[in-house]
Amino acid sequence: MKKKIIAGIVSTMLIGIVSPSYQAVVSAETNLDELIEEKENVENRSSELNSVIESTESEMSALEAERQELEQHIQSLQIRISELMEDLTAQSDLLEKTTQEIERLNEEIDVLNVLIEQRNDKLMQQARATQTQWNPENIIHMILSAESVSDLISRVGIIGQLVSANRSIVEAQMRDQQAVMEAEAQVQEERVQVETLLTEMEATRDELTVQQIQLDNEIMYVAERYQMNAKEKDQFVSEQYALAQQAMKLSNDIEVEEERLAEEARLAEEARLAEEARLAEIARQEELARIAEEEARAAEEAERRAEAERKAQAEEADRKAAEERQLAVTTRRRKENEERAQAQSKAEEEANRQAQATEQQRAEEARRQAQAAEQQRAEAARREAARQQAEAQASKEKEEAERAASTPAPTPAPAPAASSTTFFRPANGAVTSRYGNRWHPVHGGYRLHAGIDFRGGGSIYAADSGRVRTVSYDRGWGYYIRIDHGNGLETLYAHLQPNIVVSVGQNVSRGQTIGTMGTTGTSTGVHLHFEVRQNGRLTNPAPFLGL
Repeated sequence: MKKKIIAGIVSTMLIGIVSPSYQAVVSAETNLDELIEEKENVENRSSELNSVIESTESEMSALEAERQELEQHIQSLQIRISELMEDLTAQSDLLEKTTQEIERLNEEIDVLNVLIEQRNDKLMQQARATQTQWNPENIIHMILSAESVSDLISRVGIIGQLVSANRSIVEAQMRDQQAVMEAEAQVQEERVQVETLLTEMEATRDELTVQQIQLDNEIMYVAERYQMNAKEKDQFVSEQYALAQQAMKLSNDIEVEEERLAEEARLAEEARLAEEARLAEIARQEELARIAEEEARAAEEAERRAEAERKAQAEEADRKAAEERQLAVTTRRRKENEERAQAQSKAEEEANRQAQATEQQRAEEARRQAQAAEQQRAEAARREAARQQAEAQASKEKEEAERAASTPAPTPAPAPAASSTTFFRPANGAVTSRYGNRWHPVHGGYRLHAGIDFRGGGSIYAADSGRVRTVSYDRGWGYYIRIDHGNGLETLYAHLQPNIVVSVGQNVSRGQTIGTMGTTGTSTGVHLHFEVRQNGRLTNPAPFLGL
């Protein structure tokens, strides 16, 4: 009945202690869920902006290709325009030469016209003279009036020369007039051809110029679209950068909130464990007192039975036996009182020590977060061992009390000291290299080997409970993990495979799997390199592993 009452009191106190802490944890977890949801929204928006930026960059690439194609087209047009301008220049030069030739021909035509005019005047004069002065009788008169044959011949010759001269003038006049007509026709034809070619080339040049203007306008339009997309991209990138900053801030807030939740849970767990330990200690003391009372009653009953038996044999023997029993009972009770006083004193000292340890833990929270729970578990184990030892002692005392009627109670032997706790072995393989100076298998020369190597393969385990401080890659260590166990104690696990199963800030327990043995970094085979640092200084891991 008394056990049930004690159990009810303990349960009520635990519920009263844990309930406010639980409500606080639920409220904090709600805040953490809101931060995580906000971070997910920011990351989703950042992903959407990534898609928009990629689409914008694709459109900008297409515009850039279109602009390059237009520029190449413009270059080809410019080449055609240049060639056309060269042809226009050549035709202009040809037109100028033709014009000069036309001017020369016009000069020749003018000279021919002057000659023709002069011949026309001479012929007109001869015609007038012939019409006014000459007649056939005059020619006959000239012949008849010749004084001699030679004079007659000379006169006939003069008449023939005059007739021949007139015929030559007329023929020359006809030739010059024909030449003038042909020259004028040739000049006119060349002029028409050159002017037609110039007109066609100018039309082609105008058409190419219009095409160039259109291409320039298209390039301007493409450039404006490209600049507009570039501005939009810059805006999207700026917004994405702001979202990244916001996500980073939310990540920091989430990490702080998680640390705060872990700390609150740890403190609540410590308070709960301390209260449980205190209540368990009270219950144990009450149970020990109850057992002592029952043993005392049993001893008294045994004494009464023994006394009645001894009285049946002899009063003297009964009296001596009664005195011896009384002496034994007095001695046993005195020892029991001393043991209870010592147990009470130890309980008070333990309570004071726990109070001091709690204050020290609160002052050094950053250094011993993970180890506090392990210390509590070790303390609980020690108390359990003490409880078992006390039960064994009580059982032994009970046996001694049953033998108290015939023999005096023996002096109890002191309890053995509890053994110290060592690290959990971080790997299952055999030790291949210990701490100390050795010949380096890769770089050569004697160097300090700052840890212990385990060969083989398989999982890597946390040597003790603690908080993961580092998960990274090093050129020498390869993939490695660093765990802070509090009180200035750290462990390092190197050459792991990339599939590490813990993260920075995570609390791990003793013997928990944290990774897989590998050969990354400067390594000659699959193995684990295990180091221990105490207050920042390298130390030999062997004593911590019992090697």
